[in-house]
Amino acid sequence: MWAPLKQHLWHWRGVLIAVPTVAGGVLLLRFVGALQFMELMALDQMFRLRPTESADARIVLVTINEDDVKRLGRWPMSDATLAQLLSSIKRQQPKVIGLDLYRDLPAEPGHQALVNVFKSTPNLIGIEKVIKTAQGEVVQAPPVLEQHGQVSASDLLLDADGRIRRSLLFLTDRNGKSIMTLGAHLAAVYLKQKGIQLEPMNASQTQFRLGRAMFTTLEPNDGGYVNIDNGGYQILSNFSKLPNGFRSVSMTDVLQGRVAQDLMRDRIVLIGLTAESLENRFFTSYTTNAISTSVGIEVHALFASQLLSAALDGRPLLKVWSDPLEWGWTIAWSVIGAVIGWVSRSPRQIIVRAIVLGAMLLGSAYGLFLVGWWIIIIPPLLALMGSTVMSSSYLLWENLKEHARTLEQKVTERTLELSQQKQLLQTIVDHIPVMITLYETTGQIKFVNRQFEQILGWSTTNLHHIDLIAELISDPQQQQQILEHMLAATGTWLDLKLKTKANHLVNTSWTNIRLANQLFVGIGQDISDRKRAEKASILDERNRMAREIHDTLAQAFTGILLHVGAVAEEIPEEAVTIQAHLETVDELARTGLSEARRSVAALRPKLLEEGNLFNALKHLTAQMKLSTNTNITCETIGATYALLPDVENHLLRIGQEALTNAVKYAQASQIHLELVCEETQCVLRIKDDGQGFDVGQISATKGFGLLGMSERVEKMGAELVIQSQPGQGTEIVVVVSRG
Repeated sequence: MWAPLKQHLWHWRGVLIAVPTVAGGVLLLRFVGALQFMELMALDQMFRLRPTESADARIVLVTINEDDVKRLGRWPMSDATLAQLLSSIKRQQPKVIGLDLYRDLPAEPGHQALVNVFKSTPNLIGIEKVIKTAQGEVVQAPPVLEQHGQVSASDLLLDADGRIRRSLLFLTDRNGKSIMTLGAHLAAVYLKQKGIQLEPMNASQTQFRLGRAMFTTLEPNDGGYVNIDNGGYQILSNFSKLPNGFRSVSMTDVLQGRVAQDLMRDRIVLIGLTAESLENRFFTSYTTNAISTSVGIEVHALFASQLLSAALDGRPLLKVWSDPLEWGWTIAWSVIGAVIGWVSRSPRQIIVRAIVLGAMLLGSAYGLFLVGWWIIIIPPLLALMGSTVMSSSYLLWENLKEHARTLEQKVTERTLELSQQKQLLQTIVDHIPVMITLYETTGQIKFVNRQFEQILGWSTTNLHHIDLIAELISDPQQQQQILEHMLAATGTWLDLKLKTKANHLVNTSWTNIRLANQLFVGIGQDISDRKRAEKASILDERNRMAREIHDTLAQAFTGILLHVGAVAEEIPEEAVTIQAHLETVDELARTGLSEARRSVAALRPKLLEEGNLFNALKHLTAQMKLSTNTNITCETIGATYALLPDVENHLLRIGQEALTNAVKYAQASQIHLELVCEETQCVLRIKDDGQGFDVGQISATKGFGLLGMSERVEKMGAELVIQSQPGQGTEIVVVVSRG
């Protein structure tokens, strides 16, 4: 017996797990009040969806609107005006009159006349404020009406969101005496004249009968409420849905006799404010915006109409289920949802069935609401959906586990085979004497080999957190050029100067191959040795040319000058023509000698041949100080080291050009030159206090020296910064990598 039961339970294990988990969680949320707001919103929506009803013909409203207040010219109205209004209404012989105005203090003139009307109108009901405001205030009833027991409470119950969903039949006043609310009192007086009175049904007076209606006091956890204050005798509001409201007339029309003679006969008449300026507005379940709010007398009239319709017409009051029944309702929908998720064969089936059953839940709740039952919606709906998702997810997980077990052996075997192949391939790739990269069409690099890591410092693990192309190349235009070369995969080689992880520059050359699945392979090699050899060869050639010019042209021009001088001494002074030709030859020879020496200096800087860069700069500044009154200083920061010959030559020429410009054009009185030798880079800075200039306004013809600096910086792969403003001096900074 136990074995079949155990097998049956195991077959439905998803349902047995989902139901207590989801239903328990939902009920816990319900008990702590987390679902109360949504439940009240669902109740409001059902009120708004219900069919409209005809206005209760037994109730007439006498309103005091904005025009009435303007005609009075004051507020509150005088006692004389109110006495005249009540007298006009009395002549219509209504069943009962409800005065929804506070009249605890005299408003002369006419107070005695109003007192006389109060005394002579036994069916007039006044109001007082029983529940204290936030400031601890209450409003007393008119003394005359209080003496005759013609007083009711004007208090209305507001939920946390400011809406009226509950109504008070009666509550206890400051003297410990039970007092009915205005709507309940008006209905009670009206029904009493028809022989219907409120009858207690039990000793604790929690149940009452009023004609065909049975009242039960509201408990703290009834319906969607959780731990509400249920002081007094509260019931759920079940107001009618009135498209045009109650029949009403204005105070001015009553005072001027512009109403039908039998309009108020044998009816409940409510007098109250509707003027916007007097702020007497309330939200009900029907309220969707500030325009559709109800005024106080309308709320009291709705409650009175609710009681009359229940007692005389059998219109249902709003009732709720007991707590155990609501728990069972929630658990039942949780079971339904869990079964749907467990037995459905596809996600589409699950969704369709869940939607259909959810619609059935909402439809049944709405149908029960129309006949007077408020049943909770949100907890069972959450239980239905949650259990559906949980049981189907558990089933999916079980199926995946089973599928995973069937694949596990194959995966293990295949993994071992792939591991061996990967190790072999990794060994080949890591030991091949070139750099290998694997990248996608987006340019995102997915893999680099050991040779790449050794040369450039970037490993495969770094690639998940950086844009490697941006790290290797700082110029955006060059980045785009490189990306285009990578994706073209033409097989041609491209020489690139790349930055290492340590921020050094390395000369490399790359070609690319396209693979399947939008993958590419990049193959690169370090050509630093080749570049250094090329630079050394170029430097040797330049030195050779410098020596050739020095040993040939320069010597030849020097010899010409010597011979011209010797001939000039032998020619008589009278030979003017011959003397002029010799002077011309002398001038041309000297010009040629100067040009030859300039070419030698350009090809092989003598200052660098005799020492390092700093000594050359120091010697240069010393020479310039001898030919100018400008104060020129030169210093070094950090331990000096040798740079590539071309780099030192470019830096020397940039320094020479900057000093010349500062003296010749800026007319500077102070020039400071410094060479900063850092671990990874070298910085040359020349700063003067000259007249300065607008960097953006320098033309190509006037700024030839700056253009030459830029070209030299570009050849070095360095960075040039020129900062200057008219009248504020100039600072030129060159930053070059040490590598």
